[in-house]
Amino acid sequence: MRRLWILFGVVMCGVWLSACAGQAPVVIGTTPTPQIFSQWAVAAEASSQFAYPDWGVNRATGAPEIQACKDDSRAWASALGSGVEWLRLTYARPVYATEVRIYQTFGRGAISRVSLIDETGTAQRIWEGSDTSEPCPGTLVVAVPQTTVRIVGVLIDLDESRTGFWNQIDAVELIGVR
Repeated sequence: MRRLWILFGVVMCGVWLSACAGQAPVVIGTTPTPQIFSQWAVAAEASSQFAYPDWGVNRATGAPEIQACKDDSRAWASALGSGVEWLRLTYARPVYATEVRIYQTFGRGAISRVSLIDETGTAQRIWEGSDTSEPCPGTLVVAVPQTTVRIVGVLIDLDESRTGFWNQIDAVELIGVR
């Protein structure tokens, strides 16, 4: 009888092991934490520029340089300072955007719209309104829910007739998840 129980135990262990062999092992892993990435524009184009290289469109690329509220040739300015203008910035790394920060150094209050540009070149408006004229210098911060498409550019529309003067932009920061 004892041999019968041993044989029964061996058979049951074999059945159990064969049943487990057909299943994938359980692997406990971790989900990678999304990495927040901040970057400055590497290229820019605009509807106009006051001069070149001073006040030229390339002055809106890179990190901010100007700490004072003043007319400074290291920032981009439009040609006339009194009409409707646009500034388009391009970034090195596509991200799922969460925020745009526009560093203005002079003549705040002219920004009327901000749009994000995805990898296909499609622009999606994320903000429209009246930018404040205070404080100067200052930063217009536009936070958005994380985009579902990767963003490679920012388009800023300005209406300088609102202020009757130039709006100077030193830098535009794109923040998102890689």
